[in-house]
Amino acid sequence: RRGRLELKSFFRSKETVVFTFAFPIMLLLLFGSLYPDRFLTRTNILVNIFGQVAFVSIVASVQTIVMVVGDFDLSVSGLAALSTVMCATILNTATIDGTPKQAGSVFFAVLLGLLVGLLGGMLNGILVSYLGVLAFIATLGMTVVYSNLARYRVEGKPVYGLVQNNFVAAAQGKTFGVPNPVFVAVGVAAAVWFLLDQTPLGRRMYAVGGNPDASRYSGLNVPRVRFTAFALCGVGVAIAGILQAASNATANSTAPDPWMLQSIAGVFLGMAMFRNGRPNLPGTIVGVLLLRTLDNGLNYTSINDYLQSVISGAAIVIAVLPPALSRLREQR
Repeated sequence: RRGRLELKSFFRSKETVVFTFAFPIMLLLLFGSLYPDRFLTRTNILVNIFGQVAFVSIVASVQTIVMVVGDFDLSVSGLAALSTVMCATILNTATIDGTPKQAGSVFFAVLLGLLVGLLGGMLNGILVSYLGVLAFIATLGMTVVYSNLARYRVEGKPVYGLVQNNFVAAAQGKTFGVPNPVFVAVGVAAAVWFLLDQTPLGRRMYAVGGNPDASRYSGLNVPRVRFTAFALCGVGVAIAGILQAASNATANSTAPDPWMLQSIAGVFLGMAMFRNGRPNLPGTIVGVLLLRTLDNGLNYTSINDYLQSVISGAAIVIAVLPPALSRLREQR
């Protein structure tokens, strides 16, 4: 009975249920019928859709944690870039000016990248949770700091020649035909879901995001909860950045730039389609998958790139309209 009640609360209306499953099916049918020999291939679905969405889904998953506590993290792109280049400059087999060098320890390099992500997330958390700076302002400013520190570290150049042993090879490999980064993304998403839905800390995060004043009066340490959310987000974006660099065998400080908007769009899309407007991990994953599927399908068309962006933006609005109208009717 409890499971039925939870399922009922997850899907708030018939319109939400129908549209949540109908919209991705409509996309698959549309592009599948137009380009069956290219869009519906195993390589396109597993590599071009799931493989490429893995990095964004990791960022969106940890962005969900921050948005659960009622904040935003606009620094995810810059922090991912900084974590990535700090890791890559240890693993590259040539310096920035092209001089050959001995690659360092993979374990140490990855650990350093994760530590940079953690420290960056903690700094964001201190600014927002303990110093009272608005999350929008603090993280927007810090993304400029992080991204330009990353560019300064590598003189604005890509870092080529990353060591193959146990780093690039593992990230570029496949298991049962599925790119390995997909399994990492699934693992991160599962961990975030467990944290938010199955632990006391997750319940505290939802409480703080729902009503911080009431949470404070009930005895919760609101600054600590918000600080923890930012710290976890920092580690997550570092994982995504390092994984992308390994997959490409190249670290580019500009590669994570789109992740901020894509992750927030995925979370908002999931909020609109699930749990009556609350941030939630399953909705986030559905959101980023929808966005990636749409972008992938549009790439096969002859539509102008600018118009493709227009269509993608309009599709997001269309996707969130039915749940929004349903909630509006319920409020009336």
